[in-house]
Amino acid sequence: MKLEHIGRKLFQMSGILSLAVIVVLSLLPGAERPHVFGSGNVEHLLAYAGAAFFASTLPPLRGWRIVLLLSAASLLFEGIQIFIPGRGPGLDNWAASTLGAIIGLVLARAFVTVARTTLAIVSR
Repeated sequence: MKLEHIGRKLFQMSGILSLAVIVVLSLLPGAERPHVFGSGNVEHLLAYAGAAFFASTLPPLRGWRIVLLLSAASLLFEGIQIFIPGRGPGLDNWAASTLGAIIGLVLARAFVTVARTTLAIVSR
């Protein structure tokens, strides 16, 4: 179906962009990194939930692979932050990122189910 294909491509592009933003923000020095919420853990949870939501439509990252990738990436970024001025690693940030990735995957699966059901009903 054409509409489903367009939606999938938009999700995939959003997923790639989300992953790129996480990489950039994770490696910025502390003074240059923007803060949107008062809690870094909330920022991690929302960023990784959004990335998992969109990136889970990328063929090599479907299913739990996206959660494993984002969790491993978060752990790597937390370790690298030892060497970045104004940044410091935190296992709480890694846990928030991993939880966010799980939430994002669950929401993506629910969204796809509802979207496909809606498209099937509309196309009758």
